[in-house]
Amino acid sequence: MKRLLLIFIITFSFQTLTKADDIRDFEIAGITIGDSALDFFTKNEINNDKSYLYNNKKYAAVYKKLNDESYEGVQIEFKDNDNKFLIKSIGGKVFYNNKNINNCYEQEKTIVKELKKLFKNKSQYTNHGISSHPGDTSGKSKGTWHTFVLDDETGHISIECMDWTKEMDFHDNLKVSIISDEMNQFLLNEAYK
Repeated sequence: MKRLLLIFIITFSFQTLTKADDIRDFEIAGITIGDSALDFFTKNEINNDKSYLYNNKKYAAVYKKLNDESYEGVQIEFKDNDNKFLIKSIGGKVFYNNKNINNCYEQEKTIVKELKKLFKNKSQYTNHGISSHPGDTSGKSKGTWHTFVLDDETGHISIECMDWTKEMDFHDNLKVSIISDEMNQFLLNEAYK
């Protein structure tokens, strides 16, 4: 896990913030906002594996396992009716299958600390605390959530640890996401209505 953190920090550290014009200047597993999912997935993979994570089905998601030292998998999201499959959100995930969620929280704290240094005076940081996930109507799935909204308002970077209930049939995970402002507006205003 320490290696994962080191690689994550190094990856983000090589992004020159003084040259970063917007959210598209950052990447996870070589993928960035605005890329076409077709550059990383076949059309068959997209059509066969896409899922809908929200009540509103305006956006679809595709997940892929990775043989990457930083993340165990990557999830991308795009407008469902977009035949170019332009990516609006990317999330790198690390799983905690043995319910050792405390390890997730420790990693999250370390990543947030490093990102605060990296984004000093370049973003607005918010610790959203612990809350129920809106996708679990029982309210029992809890997670922490931190955001760094870029000063240029093109999007934000999010770090979260999710402790899912058994009923949700998801693995607990640490997720680092790059989210376009367009996708963020959908999440805030439409996703769970």
